[in-house]
Amino acid sequence: MKQTIHVALLIVLVLMCGVACSAQYTGITSTSTPGLNIRHPLTTDQSILFPPDRDMVVLPNDLITVSVFGVLPAYSDVERVALDGTVKLPLAGMVHVGGLTITAAEKEISRAMEKAEYYHDAQVSIIITDMPDHLVTLVGAIERALPIVGKRRLLDVLSAAGGLPPTASTVIQIDRPGLSDPIYVDLGNDPAHSIAANIPIFAGDVITTGTTGEFFVVGAVTKPGAAPLQGARPTTVMQALASVGGLTPVAKESEARLIRTVGNTRSVIPLQLKDIQDGKIPDPLVQADDIILIPTSAMKSLFRINNAAIIVSVAVAAATLFR
Repeated sequence: MKQTIHVALLIVLVLMCGVACSAQYTGITSTSTPGLNIRHPLTTDQSILFPPDRDMVVLPNDLITVSVFGVLPAYSDVERVALDGTVKLPLAGMVHVGGLTITAAEKEISRAMEKAEYYHDAQVSIIITDMPDHLVTLVGAIERALPIVGKRRLLDVLSAAGGLPPTASTVIQIDRPGLSDPIYVDLGNDPAHSIAANIPIFAGDVITTGTTGEFFVVGAVTKPGAAPLQGARPTTVMQALASVGGLTPVAKESEARLIRTVGNTRSVIPLQLKDIQDGKIPDPLVQADDIILIPTSAMKSLFRINNAAIIVSVAVAAATLFR
C-alpha cells in the first residue's frame, strides 16, 4: 500500500513540475526604461558642493570672548549671542554677528567700535568659549543631532550617526543656512561614486535621509504583498517578481502592468515581461508605492483545473493498478 502511494505521488509531482517550471525567469538588464524612473535633480554646482574652506561661524547661543589688542586699558568682554544673532557690547552697542565667520564678525565689531568713535581700526579678536548649537541635525531615516566643530565630510557624519539603514534612500538632502535651495547628492551603491558625493558638512546643516518606501506585487504571483525597497541596491521589475516567488502557472504575463502614482497622477505602464526576460528591452526600476499587477489567465486557469482533474484520475488509476 505504501509503495502504491509513493508511486502515485511521484506521478503527480512529475506532472506538476511540467506546469510550474514555465514560470521561471533568467537574467535581467541593468538599465531602466527611459521615462519610467523619475529622480530628484541632483546638485551639480561644484562651488556649492565643495565650497572653499571657511572659518568657524558664530551662531546664536554662542558664548564669545571679544578682545581688543594694543589699547589701554585692555579691553575684553564675554557675551552670549542672542537668538536673533546680535550681541550687545559696551563700546560698540548692538552688533549682528550670527551667521558670520569669526573673521567677518571681528571686522563687523571693529567697524562698530570705530563708528562709536572709541577706537580707530581696532584689532578685534573673538574666541568662542561655548557653542551649544554647533550641531548637525539628521532627520528622516536617521534622527540624531551631532556636535560638529569646523568642517566634516558627509560620510563621516553618517558614520557617526550609525550609518544609513538598509531601507534609507541614497539620495541625501542638505539644508544649509545661507543657501536658498537644498543641496541634493546621491551616495549610490558604487564606492567610487560615494566618494565623489562625500561633500563637506558644516555646523547648522540639516541632513534629511529619506526612506525608499515599499512596492506592491499583486495578482497571479506566489506570494503577493508588499516588500521594502533597498536604498543602496535598485530593484528592477524582474527582481521584484523574484522576491515574491515568481509568477504562478495561471499568470497572464503578456498583460502585466506597472501602476505608478506621481503626485496626483496615476499611470498604467504595460510590462513586456517576455521581452524583458529575453534582454530585448531594459528591465525598469521599481519606485516607492509602485504596484506590479499580474493578471490571471482564464484559459490557463481552466487548463489548470482540467490538469488537476487528470492528475487526480492518474493518481487513482495508479493506486488501483498497484493495489
